[in-house]
Amino acid sequence: MATSSARNASWLRELGAAEVIDYTTKNFEDEVSNVDVVIDLIGNTHNDTGTRSLPTLRPGGLLVNAPTGSWPTVIEDAHRLGIRATTYKVSPDASTLTIITRLINSGDVLVHVDEVFDLADAAAAHRALESGHTRGKLVLNVADQI
Repeated sequence: MATSSARNASWLRELGAAEVIDYTTKNFEDEVSNVDVVIDLIGNTHNDTGTRSLPTLRPGGLLVNAPTGSWPTVIEDAHRLGIRATTYKVSPDASTLTIITRLINSGDVLVHVDEVFDLADAAAAHRALESGHTRGKLVLNVADQI
């Protein structure tokens, strides 16, 4: 299950979502309950999405908050409701990046690039990201092909 606007619903189904809730017309917390795991990619940066996710979890369920720092009290808030929570932060290292490169090159992992910006347009890229309506990754082109 995933949430998105209607514009991205078919794309999320292509990625494997069995059900997509259009957050512009429905509150996801009114549509789902007793969920085992929520992977929260927004936190409480907009419309208390993270906090609204907590009641959708079953007792002992797990909320994974990926935008670490966006919701400083996530673990305490979850524990008060009998739910487990953790943050998710990645520290890249050479061996992990080698594995990711192999997976991308083999086609086992696909990366959707929404838009490529020249380095001089980094501020525009940041504004696009902050809009909350990007699909996939934004890329900064820092040098021409070597």
